Amino acid sequence: MQQSYYQSHTRRERSRAFPSGFILALIAGLIIFGIGFWTNFQNDITNTTWIEMVFLIAFIGTPFLAGMIGTLSTSRIDTGMAAGVWNGLFVGIFMGVYQFLVLENNVPTKVAPDIIKQVQDFLAQGGIQISVQTLQINNSAPTSYTGIVLVDLVLLIPWLGLGALLGLIGGLIGKIFAPRPQKNIPPFRYS
Repeated sequence: MQQSYYQSHTRRERSRAFPSGFILALIAGLIIFGIGFWTNFQNDITNTTWIEMVFLIAFIGTPFLAGMIGTLSTSRIDTGMAAGVWNGLFVGIFMGVYQFLVLENNVPTKVAPDIIKQVQDFLAQGGIQISVQTLQINNSAPTSYTGIVLVDLVLLIPWLGLGALLGLIGGLIGKIFAPRPQKNIPPFRYS
């Protein structure tokens, strides 16, 4: 069965959504991981105002730009929205990896020895005998890899929705500046 010119042309236009969304997601990933490497994936940063602004640009700016670029390249709003969804997917994955690295690289808080002694005395009153060494070794919250992956998968859904919304807004703005397709021009065919 032969495809019509319109069907093949539409499929080609929609295939431009992935590259524009993915390339801008890579830029956002470079920003996210660049800040992570610069701060050594630590939470205790004294001057975080500019870092928050850069994260905000990476999260909100890239799906918006992906939607705008997708619409400008095809003159179709749905391509811009799809580019925003692709961008949201990859930015969500990059953010999940970033959160994992932050949880793994943060040193657990040390508990003072007098507090450990109070906990040991309290447990001894309840009939539980535990050594001070056991309380000192296990004083950090255990990081469950399964829990981190599940939380990241749950957070991926809002990233997809945010990417779709921002891609749609970028697509609508990009539609204003997109070139108008010329109608009634048959494709040139070689004989």
